[in-house]
Amino acid sequence: MSSDNNRLQLPLTSDLIINGEEGKATGGQVFNRENPADTRQVATVAAQGSVEDVRAAIDAARDAFDQNVENWIYNYKLREQVLFRTAQLIRENADRLSRVVSLEVGMPMRQAVPHVAAAADIFEFYAGLAGKLYGESFTLPNGSMINLVKEPIGVVGMITPWNFPLTQTARKVAPALAVGCTVVVKPASYTPAASYELVKLMHQTAIPAGVLNLVSGPGSVIGAEIVTSSKVDKISFTGETLTGKGIAAQAAKEVKRISLELGGKAPYVVFDDADVDAASRAAIFGMFRNAGQACGATTRLLVQEGIHDRFLSAVVDLARKIEVGDPSQQSTDMGPLISSTQERVVQEYIKFGQDAFELVTGGNKLHGDVYDHGYYVEPTIFDHVDNSSKLSQEEIFGPVVAVTTFQDEEEAIHLANDTDFGLVAGVWSADYPRAMRVARRIRAGTVWIWDNYAQPVEGIWGGYKQSGIGRELGYHGLDDFIEIKQIFTDGTGLAMKPPYGQVIKD
Repeated sequence: MSSDNNRLQLPLTSDLIINGEEGKATGGQVFNRENPADTRQVATVAAQGSVEDVRAAIDAARDAFDQNVENWIYNYKLREQVLFRTAQLIRENADRLSRVVSLEVGMPMRQAVPHVAAAADIFEFYAGLAGKLYGESFTLPNGSMINLVKEPIGVVGMITPWNFPLTQTARKVAPALAVGCTVVVKPASYTPAASYELVKLMHQTAIPAGVLNLVSGPGSVIGAEIVTSSKVDKISFTGETLTGKGIAAQAAKEVKRISLELGGKAPYVVFDDADVDAASRAAIFGMFRNAGQACGATTRLLVQEGIHDRFLSAVVDLARKIEVGDPSQQSTDMGPLISSTQERVVQEYIKFGQDAFELVTGGNKLHGDVYDHGYYVEPTIFDHVDNSSKLSQEEIFGPVVAVTTFQDEEEAIHLANDTDFGLVAGVWSADYPRAMRVARRIRAGTVWIWDNYAQPVEGIWGGYKQSGIGRELGYHGLDDFIEIKQIFTDGTGLAMKPPYGQVIKD
């Protein structure tokens, strides 16, 4: 491996942060996170929290909210300062954060650097909204007044994913803090240091103790306690769909608020009048960014028959030029998969595809040199894939793409929607009215026209169907952490108001 990672003085350490204090797990337990690019190397030694630890974190968040620590709920200027300063600290520490993400995720540095920058942008965006949570007021004909006020939902338990650890955490933490919530974060066990480094930086701001807490450890312990605790008002989860369903079922027992950002099986619809050069480049970016380990990855290419050969040829040529290797190197386009488990899952899907469909390129686990000690799989494309097969219906979370042809617009829309998911999609056509028409009929939370995987903080992120509940990013990202209260003030001054006569004889 490159000596670049050695600048981090491996292994990294990741502690718990509870009530403003860093510390070890109460039982002294730790767990190791391997480097997925070189499994001989321990990337991180992380504190393995216990039920006692996560309960302490929940209590700290509960007390901070209920006691309105340092006027956190109402002092939007303080919240602005915390979020603006966080953005500044992320940028000041961008090189280190990028290397931590690259190390734990296996994300190439050319992707880790903009990933960190995007996290800073998210905090900055929500800092600007902290003081702009305007309510509504209007007066009834009898002089009575209705005030609708926005209030923080309370204590939020956040269970974050490993594939984009900083931006995914920022999407939850920043809007929650902007509105005045308090937070307990349970980071993914594959990326404890990335989340720890961010939360640690945030405690260099003026954030009051107890407002932001971090407890790493297994989901079966830490996540389960967060979800079931009666002291937690809201769960925000990003991850695998089956896990999300379990969280929803548990939260329903208390009618606990939830937001879920789950899986995807993105259709990328290419009509025969599309710009092949532009569309193929965008497809490659969406397919193989972060080794395809993304819920919005372009995993289904739906290509009109007349352009199929030309478009597929362009995509395959680009795929074969992808440099797979050491993520710390600037020349690397695609790094390893996150774990041996994920590598095995991806290889099982590839084996299924080889038996059922036409393998156009890739399909192999890579060997030799840097590959022998990491989870490296080639960019893989299958052609003539049946849209009803598991290759087109199930989220693979790896560099595996299914190509399916269609004849006309109606069939394209049918194929795009013929899945349990509805997170994102893409449409390419020189005929803009058609592109817009198709985009409107695809049931997905985001549809890109002439682009792929653009995620401006000013927009939104979230899906239809089994891709989740709620929206992150943009102004709508605040809604997941807000309750709306009506305060009604009588304006009549009457002791005996007309409705009272329904019960009281005057």
